Amino acid sequence: MRTRHLALISALAVLAGGLTVSAPATAGPKYGSKSETLIVPTRHGQIYMEVVRPTLNGKPVKAPTVLTYSPYSILGRNGDADRYVSRGIARAFADVVGTGNSGGCYDYGGKRDKDTAYDIIEWLAKRPWSTGKIGMIGGSYNGTTQYAAATQQPPHLTTIVPEAAINRWYDYAYSGGIRYNLNNENPTDEGLDTPLGFDFGFAIPPPIDYDDPTWADRVASTITPCEEIQHTEHGYDDTPDYDKFWRERDYIRDADKIDIPVLISHNWGDWNVKQEEAFKMFHAIKNSPKKALYMGSRYSGHGTPGGDYSKTVDAWFDHYLLGIDNGIEKLPAVTSQTSDMDGPGKFIAGDYPFVMPVTLYAQEAPKLDPADYEWKLLPDKPEKKSPLKQVAQFPSANINTESHANHHSRNNHDWFWFESPALARDTRIFGSIKVKLWSTIYREWITFTPTIVDVDPACHLAVAGQHLGDPQCQIEPEPGRRLHSVTRGWLDSRYRDGLSKQVLVEPGKSFGTTIVEKPQDYVFQKGHQIGLNIQTEILEWSLPKPYPGCDGTDQQCAYLKIDWLEGKTRVVLPIVMDKEGHMDLFSSGSHDH
Repeated sequence: MRTRHLALISALAVLAGGLTVSAPATAGPKYGSKSETLIVPTRHGQIYMEVVRPTLNGKPVKAPTVLTYSPYSILGRNGDADRYVSRGIARAFADVVGTGNSGGCYDYGGKRDKDTAYDIIEWLAKRPWSTGKIGMIGGSYNGTTQYAAATQQPPHLTTIVPEAAINRWYDYAYSGGIRYNLNNENPTDEGLDTPLGFDFGFAIPPPIDYDDPTWADRVASTITPCEEIQHTEHGYDDTPDYDKFWRERDYIRDADKIDIPVLISHNWGDWNVKQEEAFKMFHAIKNSPKKALYMGSRYSGHGTPGGDYSKTVDAWFDHYLLGIDNGIEKLPAVTSQTSDMDGPGKFIAGDYPFVMPVTLYAQEAPKLDPADYEWKLLPDKPEKKSPLKQVAQFPSANINTESHANHHSRNNHDWFWFESPALARDTRIFGSIKVKLWSTIYREWITFTPTIVDVDPACHLAVAGQHLGDPQCQIEPEPGRRLHSVTRGWLDSRYRDGLSKQVLVEPGKSFGTTIVEKPQDYVFQKGHQIGLNIQTEILEWSLPKPYPGCDGTDQQCAYLKIDWLEGKTRVVLPIVMDKEGHMDLFSSGSHDH
């Protein structure tokens, strides 16, 4: 049993599989527990809190606290208290302002979330039984409140462990000005219900602890009209300018104020709170004495990573709250689980991977044989004066789906498809792929939703009883090809120069733009191809934006032209260099360096 009186971890070794720790030699004190309900006064209302504290022989002991500040009290509080109390750490759970049993107005990540988080941390640290050290943990919104707190620099906040957390509320609702729709690869309405489900769901039921003398005051403050309408207008706007409302809810802007140890975790396959949240915050935090990024696989959704993550969290709090010298401060900067088309891979721990930007140029290339496909991604720029067609065009139909496009990728109707030659070696990417488009439209704006696809040109699913009849293998019109969407990106062309101000396109005039795909740690296997699918909408993932008056009868209005002359349309891949430093992806010849 782990306690602050026992150095339970005698050594820490960082291996490719993650964190390995040795077990304690002897048992420590057997803590009992004491539970209590507290009402915390804050600047914006009275906050309800439940605390479970460690005791010895029935008497309270001095203890640090692990706190979660959450709007999810309806789902339960302090369900993991024994994990902490058994090691001599108090466990606290507080209801976010305006939700659960707390008073005040719910604020959708705004100033009241930040101020009240600060207030309850400082109030908690000054309890007679507290050592004054407060850590925070929790996922999703429960991780978001940790960033809200840390950017306010409460003196007694010692460390945070945000899991699958939002750090910029704009990016939870929108990507490049396009509203997300269904937010998982097994689609659900996760995300579409925020903020509506919070303002008119979690924040509507009044406090139910009727016997508490403060109950009436808290009820009165929660039924006072707040900013529900403002939240809804901003959360579901068709043209969502990044304005004062969103700046208040952007913790990345204040990331330099986070000066405590931070363990950030997420999964590369989280399409609810997008994986870019952890990725961006890890890069934005500059003044933390210790920061670490722990990422689960492309096939793990909204939640925490596997591997040794849970052990890592225990060691993290043991060190930063209990003062145990266990070597966790030497935890590598990045622990990440790779993936490929066939599933999750291994965890790799070390420094931030060294990546090189490698460009593939979209173009029409001559067919080498009748079965070859001419729309390619190649490492060489196309000629300035191509004897072949210079542009491609297709309509924006407002009916496009990713699944349909992947099943008929080479058909090029309502989308446009490019693919690379077969890869000469396994190729790992780490970070965000950039898709740079040069295009022409005959209206004032358009939406882009390019997808990067892993293509197995010879679909061998004989393993585990699978075969070419498996639905993952395309039967028609391209027999034996298996396609897997690796990552996606979104952009309303009005926001191509920034999210704060809309800039229209001059109809008929070419323009360039860059779409940043969601980051990944992914391996394209040897023999596979990299596909680029350019669409104007993906109905499974985002709400389409039909152009006024452009209903498909006016074909010129519906057309989008993609230009690839002089390499203007291209994909930039963040490729992790192997030991040999290979740069040539498609041959093993003398061009490698």
